[in-house]
Amino acid sequence: MKPLPPVQPISLARHGIDRDHLTRGHDGDLSEIWASGALAVFEHRGSLLVAGGGLFLTDREAVPEGQTEVYLGRDPQATRYIGVSLDDDGRSLVDSRLDASRARDATDLLTAPGEGIDSSEPVWLTLRHLAEALDDVQVSLACEIVGLGNWHRAHRFSPRTGTPTTPIMGGWVRRDPQTGSEHFPRTDPAVIVVIVNTDENGVERVLLGNNAAWESDRYSLLAGFVEPGETLEHAVIREIWEEAHLEVTEPRYLGSQPWPFPCSLMLGFSAVAPSRDFAADEAEIASLRWFTRAELRGAIANGEVRAPSTISIAGQLLYSWLDNA
Repeated sequence: MKPLPPVQPISLARHGIDRDHLTRGHDGDLSEIWASGALAVFEHRGSLLVAGGGLFLTDREAVPEGQTEVYLGRDPQATRYIGVSLDDDGRSLVDSRLDASRARDATDLLTAPGEGIDSSEPVWLTLRHLAEALDDVQVSLACEIVGLGNWHRAHRFSPRTGTPTTPIMGGWVRRDPQTGSEHFPRTDPAVIVVIVNTDENGVERVLLGNNAAWESDRYSLLAGFVEPGETLEHAVIREIWEEAHLEVTEPRYLGSQPWPFPCSLMLGFSAVAPSRDFAADEAEIASLRWFTRAELRGAIANGEVRAPSTISIAGQLLYSWLDNA
């Protein structure tokens, strides 16, 4: 196969924040950071509060008490940001305050944008909907607080003692108050692979799979989590064999993308398939199909196949192959 170029940092892989780890401090007190003029970013169960074309930014006065606060870092203008992961009560309180403010200001909703990220009024949208609409700074903030919010919700208790843990280090660590043990955010690495076969006439085909949990017309690249004790390259070979009973060679790293749904890092690879013989495992993968470039473009155009968008590294890798003739 013709080698694919490295994946460029687009969508969720963009970066525009200095995480400024030395400012996090050791305890959970963010008062000095707030006092420096930090702005708050609100997150609730993977959704973000947005308005006017970007994240809704506010000061400490709008932050309800008792919420999980994380120092996210500073932008190139040295503005600092604190992500606020809201529980259900916290979101209700924020929403009720915003409703009261709207009623008081009596904004003319007939002439102002009323939906999506460009809404003049704050609305909640998921990170998946926002990834390509936010600028580099804001997509960095969004990925941080969504990933860390997921972690805080799922790791409130010590795995050693079951004791409720306390956030420290600017929200980047949780401490067991009984043992003093410190617990850090987890990131689960997963490989995702462009598998290409080249026939005797030099025609390339890519292998796409339909996950058993998806609609029958939705296809994407094969992927899987890296297991303990294996390299990324071995994970590529193992996952493709497990899901497709297909041997692949020459795994080649192409780039990565954070995928905080809830806590993954997607590691993109290409691999060569000497044969086109496969057998879908039928547990995770319902069906598999080989496509030439012309076949895949036609299937996407006529609605036969729904391919991943470029919000994800899956789409970025697939379209890189399509354009690499």
